[in-house]
Amino acid sequence: MVPPAAETPKPNPNEIWTFVSRRHRGKNPPNHTSRSNFQSAYSVCRPPSPWTPTDSSPDPERVSKLLHRMQSSIRRFDNSRFGRRFLSRLRDPQIQERFHELTASCSQIQIVAYGIGSIESYETPRLQLALALRLKEALGDTAAGPIEVFDPVLSAAECAVLVSLGCTVIANDECGRREATAPSIFYMPHCEAVLYENLLNANWKPEMLRRMVLLGNSFGAYDRSVSEMRGINGSVDLEVHCRHLIGIRRYVLEVEMEERDDRRILKEDDDEFEFYKGFHDMSWHFFQLDRDTDLDCLCK
Repeated sequence: MVPPAAETPKPNPNEIWTFVSRRHRGKNPPNHTSRSNFQSAYSVCRPPSPWTPTDSSPDPERVSKLLHRMQSSIRRFDNSRFGRRFLSRLRDPQIQERFHELTASCSQIQIVAYGIGSIESYETPRLQLALALRLKEALGDTAAGPIEVFDPVLSAAECAVLVSLGCTVIANDECGRREATAPSIFYMPHCEAVLYENLLNANWKPEMLRRMVLLGNSFGAYDRSVSEMRGINGSVDLEVHCRHLIGIRRYVLEVEMEERDDRRILKEDDDEFEFYKGFHDMSWHFFQLDRDTDLDCLCK
């Protein structure tokens, strides 16, 4: 899962969820930020199943300390150049127009966050959660209900803090197979390609894709990775495991979260580098296709 360079994500078809590990700062940090190689027990076809944290109950002292750290991370996000730029770009006419189209049939948007990681263990997941909270706040009355969050690494203390911040922890491990029955933003910071595949597969109808927006790893970067790896041993399996992700590209308007100059500043500025690790190579993905588009032919 960790590529040699940060600019192009290398999807790993053997992983769905990736787990938090210690990061090292270097010239090219690991692409999926707070994630490391982890041979997951998940498979692409594993059905959704009930989920509970591995620890039995939250310790009040742990919850209090974590809530304090989370509030500090939110303030850090608010005071950062990245945070200000993110909120400013939400007002971009191109993005506003797509949100308007999304809410044409229903005035509210649900936010679903997959793969945030352990907010107790690392700063990067806390900043990623802070973005989700500020996104919901920026949407105002357009946001429907609490942010729905899931990551299998969440502890009971982390779940308690999420609830205290106004989120809901999803009770089932959906493996990303949430159907967009209503307008939805799927926020998936640096998840594995297989998780994006599961989400697309569950919504592989024009009317469902038109109801969703995805904020996550650049589909264009995945497409370039697959193109570059053609002819290399194992590339056929990789392309098969990314067939929905690659196939839908022609119907996706992709808007990068940061412009090139912004990425360079994040990468070189010590105060902003944590934001680079947390959000590099991420884009907004807006699905633009007619209701009668034949999607089945894209995956053959």
